[in-house]
Amino acid sequence: MNNGMNFTFLCDGPARPRGRKVAIIGAGPSGLAAAGYLACKGYQVEVVDKLPKAGGLMVFGIPGERIPEERITRGVRRMERDFGVNFRLCTKICCSSPLHEEAGDHFSNDMRSMAELVEENDAVVICTGSWKSRRLGVEGQDLPGVYSGLEFLFPIRAARYAVERVRRIELQGRRVAVVGAGFSAVDVAHAAIAGGAEKVHMLYRRSRAEAPCGSFEIEELMDAGVDWRELVTPVRVLGEERVTGIELLQCRLGEPDATGRRCPLPGEGENVALDVDIVVAAIGEIPTPPFGEDLGLENVRKGEVHWLQMTRIENVFVAGDALTGPSKIGKAVYSGLRAARSLTNWLDLKALHRESEFRSDLIRKEDLR
Repeated sequence: MNNGMNFTFLCDGPARPRGRKVAIIGAGPSGLAAAGYLACKGYQVEVVDKLPKAGGLMVFGIPGERIPEERITRGVRRMERDFGVNFRLCTKICCSSPLHEEAGDHFSNDMRSMAELVEENDAVVICTGSWKSRRLGVEGQDLPGVYSGLEFLFPIRAARYAVERVRRIELQGRRVAVVGAGFSAVDVAHAAIAGGAEKVHMLYRRSRAEAPCGSFEIEELMDAGVDWRELVTPVRVLGEERVTGIELLQCRLGEPDATGRRCPLPGEGENVALDVDIVVAAIGEIPTPPFGEDLGLENVRKGEVHWLQMTRIENVFVAGDALTGPSKIGKAVYSGLRAARSLTNWLDLKALHRESEFRSDLIRKEDLR
């Protein structure tokens, strides 16, 4: 029985070819959803991704216990075999930001320009996700031993594809501080325990009830020996040549309000220090799509466009985390489907020579060179 993810769930089989080509940049949830939709509509689809395997953070960030990698692989193979979708992996679309600035860039052994894709295809969908991590923004954040959530988790999943290009973090006997309380932070804490860390602290600036991962995940971590600390904010990372500890502000609670809730008093509390060897800031990622400013993404986010999810570059659409910032997989999939449907409607309109009725402030593809 095939238990693969069904990215072409909208149809039973390939449609009659439409004679249209679409390139999708990024093989994460939104890119795969868009590819499946367009394949069902008879489009010739090529998916370009910098990584050696399709799936994005579903493969290279989220542990296999949450999303089995084999299910993604089967779904991708079905699109290749039955719908003719072509996956061009280890290929980076360049670029308005420096190469090797994001996690996974070092897997790329080929580069293509955005202008080239726009020239060769009837449309392009940018689904590049969020691959650049937020930083702590405190003194000592550049010390050896400080990592982002992606820098910590990515090598664990990526090592099987290119051991020589990926260096896993040595955890045996180390003391680890994880900043954050989302699912990425939870995954980091579990990975640290599995890697043989002597002690793992999980640090969150709000209360347990407000943790994005939910109380069940926190209880599981505490049962596994994780030291959960709430209402703490990193002040600085300690150390000279590498991390030796982290200084925290333990917030003081105010008087109960009408509901009985005691809120932390901003800037009030006492400073405490933890002796740690590794600090992991699992506090979220930011999108870095190619030519982000030229795309006019802020206008797309606000809906200030004349065609749904189309950027200022004619025939170039955007979806998923590249548009919204980090979100849940379901929202990324929905965004990819919306962009793909909007794209097909737009190209149908162009075929009728009616697109001028809906043009806004578009820029030329020559501006991408």
